[in-house]
Amino acid sequence: MKTKYPMEAFALAMVVFSFNMREAFLTGILLLLITVFGLVIDQVVGRQLPSWSRRISMTILILAITYSLFQVVIVRVLQENPDYRTVFLQLVAGAFIAWHVLTCKEADYNNLLFEGSFAYGALILIGLLREFLSYGTIFEYKIADYAAFTPGFQNAIVGFMLSAAAIAIINRAFVYEEAGVESLWVILPAMIVYQPFSLDLPVKSLGILISIVVAVLLFLSVRKYLTFSNISREWRRLPIDLLSVGMIYLILMVF
Repeated sequence: MKTKYPMEAFALAMVVFSFNMREAFLTGILLLLITVFGLVIDQVVGRQLPSWSRRISMTILILAITYSLFQVVIVRVLQENPDYRTVFLQLVAGAFIAWHVLTCKEADYNNLLFEGSFAYGALILIGLLREFLSYGTIFEYKIADYAAFTPGFQNAIVGFMLSAAAIAIINRAFVYEEAGVESLWVILPAMIVYQPFSLDLPVKSLGILISIVVAVLLFLSVRKYLTFSNISREWRRLPIDLLSVGMIYLILMVF
């Protein structure tokens, strides 16, 4: 079942763009803005083009808009210089939005914004929790200072687990089951940027590749057994897969 909002883009954002509330706040706005803009252009212009031309044109357009808007926000608003890893993740999120637009048979802006607001709220909440529990700040303003606060909440493990819970709750609220694309396409970009462990090898890229391959193989193995499990409908596919990856990361980082 297809969601009205770009679930895959928001799921990825909940993992990799929720380190603080400001980042989550701006990312959610951009994801919804790009989605609405893409749907409008597709309805007005894209549907008039041949199928192959529509796919290529809309994908390039949405990726270009995603890159441009994120660059403006990060450089001008956040006063940061994004590295190649951040740009890569932004383009992946844009690709998910492009896929959502191209597979949308009929634009439903009311439900898009309604469901998207829940996903946006979840993204902000995750950003708030991760920032506060890491540094005791909200929007970079100091609120509290306790010994229990730890930068460990910035780890990808927390992102995977909170993202899983958020997507499952949204699925439950809107009665979605087994929604979305192949989960691996959402999880793999995060794995590429945030590996579960590092190996001190003469060739650094080889160590990164081994880390990614091990994580992917473990994920596929766990998912194979989850196929035969009695899982609630709202947790099927993407949410349970995100949770599984979080647990795999936790185990690999311990050992």
